[in-house]
Amino acid sequence: KIDEHKRLEAGKDSLGKRIQYATNKEVVLNKIKVGALKSVYHHRKTTSLNPVEYNGLFAANAVNSADGKGEPFKNETHWLPFGYPTHFNPTVPLQSPNLGFAFAAPTLNLSEGVRAVQVICNLDKSISVFNIAQLTQCIEVYATGEKGWLGPFKIITTAEGFSSAVGNKTIQLCIKLEKTDAAIVAYNKEIHKQNFESSQPIFRFLIKTKLPEFSIGYQFYTELLQKKIKKITVNVSVSEAEKLLLKNDYGNLVAEKPFFPFGTQPMERSAFYIDYPEAFDKKWDTLSINATWLNTPSDFKQHYLAYRRDDTNFNLSPNLYFQTLYFNFNTVTKKYAKPAGLTYTPTIGSSNLYVTGNDYFKAKVSIENNENPTTVNEAFTLFAKNGALFETNLSITNNAFTTGKNGPIKLSLNQSFLHSLYPKVYALALTTEEDTILPNEPYTPIVEKISLNYTASQHIEFGVSETANLEKIQLFHEHPFGQAATTDALVPTYCAGGELYIGLENTVALQQVQLLFQLLEGTENPLAESFSSTEKISWDVLSNNQWLPLTSDYLLGNTTDNFLKTGIVTITIPHEASENNTLLPAGMVWLRAKSTKHFDAVCRFINVHAQVITATFLDNGNDLSHLSNGLPAKTISKLTDRDSTVKTVSQPYNSFGGKPEESDEGYYRRVSERIRHRDRAITLWDYEHLILENFPEVYKVKCLNHTNGKDFHAPGFVTIVIIPDIKNNNAFDIFQPRLSTAKRNEIQNYINQLNTFFVSAEIINPAYEEIEVSLSVKFRLGYDENFYTKQLEEDIKKYLSPWAFSESAVLNFGVSFHKNKLISYLENLAYVDFLEDVIVKHRTSETAPYQEKTNVLPSNPKAILVSAKKHFIKAVQSKCSVQPPKKPTVCLP
Repeated sequence: KIDEHKRLEAGKDSLGKRIQYATNKEVVLNKIKVGALKSVYHHRKTTSLNPVEYNGLFAANAVNSADGKGEPFKNETHWLPFGYPTHFNPTVPLQSPNLGFAFAAPTLNLSEGVRAVQVICNLDKSISVFNIAQLTQCIEVYATGEKGWLGPFKIITTAEGFSSAVGNKTIQLCIKLEKTDAAIVAYNKEIHKQNFESSQPIFRFLIKTKLPEFSIGYQFYTELLQKKIKKITVNVSVSEAEKLLLKNDYGNLVAEKPFFPFGTQPMERSAFYIDYPEAFDKKWDTLSINATWLNTPSDFKQHYLAYRRDDTNFNLSPNLYFQTLYFNFNTVTKKYAKPAGLTYTPTIGSSNLYVTGNDYFKAKVSIENNENPTTVNEAFTLFAKNGALFETNLSITNNAFTTGKNGPIKLSLNQSFLHSLYPKVYALALTTEEDTILPNEPYTPIVEKISLNYTASQHIEFGVSETANLEKIQLFHEHPFGQAATTDALVPTYCAGGELYIGLENTVALQQVQLLFQLLEGTENPLAESFSSTEKISWDVLSNNQWLPLTSDYLLGNTTDNFLKTGIVTITIPHEASENNTLLPAGMVWLRAKSTKHFDAVCRFINVHAQVITATFLDNGNDLSHLSNGLPAKTISKLTDRDSTVKTVSQPYNSFGGKPEESDEGYYRRVSERIRHRDRAITLWDYEHLILENFPEVYKVKCLNHTNGKDFHAPGFVTIVIIPDIKNNNAFDIFQPRLSTAKRNEIQNYINQLNTFFVSAEIINPAYEEIEVSLSVKFRLGYDENFYTKQLEEDIKKYLSPWAFSESAVLNFGVSFHKNKLISYLENLAYVDFLEDVIVKHRTSETAPYQEKTNVLPSNPKAILVSAKKHFIKAVQSKCSVQPPKKPTVCLP
């Protein structure tokens, strides 16, 4: 704790006496310090003629740096707290953040195959229709892979039955992954290095907002702003998945090589099991198995013609039986041949054959559901002819299978492949005395290749429960510096204006922290719309990724006047403040200062410090000469009485607010003026001298009675036009010096306390009216045209605005300008030969056009004529030519 009137040492004066300062109030200090400063700025002017040229989002990971990324300053050490847009023409432009959204869902676990993903978002309000071909260039999609983020993938128009469309109240986005793309796996923070709070696979949709390259992306983002989301649907389609878990009655099978699905001697009820947990763990909609069979006969009926149901009761003679099945077998040629003289082949009834066609072999298809088999197909045909090959194409539709508790698929044979009958038929063929054929060996099913296709879906309606036995779909906002789960809008909201994030380290709940905001006062843009009397910068604290307003119970003091002057903000850390946030880096308590105004409506910052206390000079009979220039920075470095709890004391900036001892001349002037105005603002003289006496930063005052804005006949209103003292002071525009908004507010409050209740005084800056000059010039011989063209432009500016170049020059109201005087001034310059086509133009405001004039006068009493920022100079050559001397000619005889 630092007590009130605690003394600090500031060296010695010229008399050898100790210079001491005393603290102004009791302050409890702690270990809290400023750990990070970040910003986001959204420059948005929807009424602009060309909004793409000016609008945009800009983020700074380290706003107190030269490039917004941490690069140290080389010369100037001040910075804009809310960032700045590109058209501000900075040396290093700020990056445009890739904002967006992300989804986490178990349905997105996609390990292999050709994979298509469709995300459908239903909004509460309509948005414009977007061209997908244009939008695909502005959205990058990333997915969680085994070794990091996969991608970027592009949005495509159609894929595997899915399509993309954006418009009205629906957003459909579709992407496709090829077989060569790696597996999509669950999110792992150590691998993927982001701030998601999920254990499910994640797809990130990042919208490029940089203008003008990605104007459609910026438009898409702004269309989605503050549109609430009602429902999210995730659809997936997987084809050619081959890493199946296979087994039969005898054990596990290897899917990568040919295998016997029903064993080497399949019989009735032999079973083949197909499992694919990736699909069965989801709410799948359709499943299909595609298998190619190896070494199949060209025709199953012909292959099994030797197998009959009455083989043991020959109704025909053995010789005739085999002759009717096949041609006779020639033992010499070892070939089947038609017996001599055989002209008629009896037709064997199909009822006697075991295998009546290619569709003879069937299987019962069932799926385990809650450990109970559910029959899907009682008689599924195993073999389907496809050209020269036989294939199996099994399709199943989900009919209320319990999600996460179903699978695998079971194929159980309805009949054997006649392996047990084969020895009998073969033996019978060997025992006959006549020439007979041998029966074909029964076909043993062998799968050459097998794959699985499936589709699955999942949805969530916010406020309504979703698919049972599945983790819910999670929606995340993609912020410039992190991610945060949400159930509100599809994209994070960054409305017009800026946000400054202040990260505090070593915090404890209910501790107080004094934050010094050291500003370069006067560097705000006086032309920018400032804060009204009811407007202010809002302050919030981050609690579990939610911004909570800092009420008066926690925001104990703020003397910065909306960042228009150096001041101290005193804050108590609320109980709700948390350090484990994902929206911004964890490990710190984050404060947010939010402004809805233009980026340069506030002053530039020099720095932000914690653990600050103010102290005032103690006069112990000291020499007071140091008050004229103030106490230099780094003079105070210790307490008079040491305190073991205080490690160091530093004074990073010069002292402020001091005044030297008043001179006799100043005393008599002040007293005489005081006797005249009696500390009341009644006459114009009173207004002007009261302001000049109490505000040394004001150089000149002009008081206009009965004036309110553009109305110069308004009783009860007084307009006071002030010109700041630009010597050794910051000026936003040296050609058009203006007093800061904070100081004008201070002067206005002061003067309105001294005038009558029936008069309202307003403090304004002058209305500067620009003069633009264009001319052609011929430079004298030997002068470099390129250099002196620029020099002539500078000399025109010096003539029109001399105060910008010399401290001795004065800035006055009512000064007029004459074209002939400018010409006379320029022609007397040493490097000018002559001028041509001199044109002088006058502009009364920034929005008004330039008008050509000969004599220029201010348009109203508030106006001052100044130089334009740009003049147009053209170097020409002389139009006169000098004839060379002509030598006489003599004719000789």
